[in-house]
Amino acid sequence: MTTPYIGITGFTSPAEVADVVAALPTEPERLLMCGVPLSNALLTGESSDAPNRCPPPDAIAGIFSADPRCVNLVHYRPQPGANLADALARAHEVGGPNCHGVQINATRGIPWPDPATLVAYRQRCQPQRIVLQAGREAMASVDGDPTRLAQRCADYAGIVTDVLVDASEGLGLPLDATRSAEYLEAIAEAAPDLGLVVAGGLCAENVGELLSPLLPRWAGVSIDAEGRLRDGNDVLDVRAAVAYVGAAIELLK
Repeated sequence: MTTPYIGITGFTSPAEVADVVAALPTEPERLLMCGVPLSNALLTGESSDAPNRCPPPDAIAGIFSADPRCVNLVHYRPQPGANLADALARAHEVGGPNCHGVQINATRGIPWPDPATLVAYRQRCQPQRIVLQAGREAMASVDGDPTRLAQRCADYAGIVTDVLVDASEGLGLPLDATRSAEYLEAIAEAAPDLGLVVAGGLCAENVGELLSPLLPRWAGVSIDAEGRLRDGNDVLDVRAAVAYVGAAIELLK
């Protein structure tokens, strides 16, 4: 089982990471997941549709910290028809020497990537962490049935390290604790070695309200936040990020 983390997705500079890391305890019980989205558009020389969330590919390696309290993941949504093993290897390469792995965000219309391609990526890059997002399309593909979703997740046991149950996908939609608990229970039964992650509109002001119904049963799950930590210009609000991490540490310790 992997070490649980408190995640923030959408870092765009090393200064942002440094400010959040500075607020961490010296020996935290959880890692800080520093998530940096990699835009396919930027990789191909086009303009990104989310310029304040997706830094240039050649800047990503410099964003990731060598601090041992961090787990650094490139968040990547592969293009339809792309060679997934090659695409993930490229994403890992872009992450530089401090990259620990990738989070695979579902390609539109392809909610479940071919496990064999993930095996190929794992063999080539030896990542410490692979997080598979089970988002809205993945849930819809099994008609919202927790048992069927868990069965699909079990196909990746021993390949990915974690599964992210995420109906928000960075949009700031609030986490449904009751529904999430049903998914977590089913996945834990079908694939007990998978790390579990939840997300959905988390911030300092609501992390207690949204996560408390999952406690203490799911106190060991990782969490991730994105949309509610950004300002009106879609820029990461570092003060909100620091406050969220502090509130989460206090709640989950």
